[in-house]
Amino acid sequence: MSEHADSPDGALTGAEGTPVAVDVARDRSARVIWVPFLGGPFTWITHFMLVYLVTETGCSGDGRGFELFDPPVPAVTTLAATGIAVVVCLGFARWSHRWWRGDGQAPAAVDATMAFAGFLLALFSAVAVLFVGLPALVFQC
Repeated sequence: MSEHADSPDGALTGAEGTPVAVDVARDRSARVIWVPFLGGPFTWITHFMLVYLVTETGCSGDGRGFELFDPPVPAVTTLAATGIAVVVCLGFARWSHRWWRGDGQAPAAVDATMAFAGFLLALFSAVAVLFVGLPALVFQC
């Protein structure tokens, strides 16, 4: 049993872990940087899966209920999802850029290097969303 087992919320590390007790439950500022850092790639992956599944179902789905995905549904879905995903990625890029430049209300634990990496990841993700969405629109079934 850990010497810190009597913590009221159980948020301290055990004696087998770090040599000093670390309160990880209350350090929100150390966790919040992960949102803009991973937001762009998560948006890109979500967009890719949505566009791929709707287009694949619309072009090759011949089963019962798949007629809902007949054209023009794949084109409209791809266009709407691409527009929304680009705006979301650019929003994450702006959030990370403000933290990197020190303009926003970044928590003290936010590292400028991680904020800059999040900025670049979000911009890359916006370009990747366009690279997924535009060919899907051109090569509709």
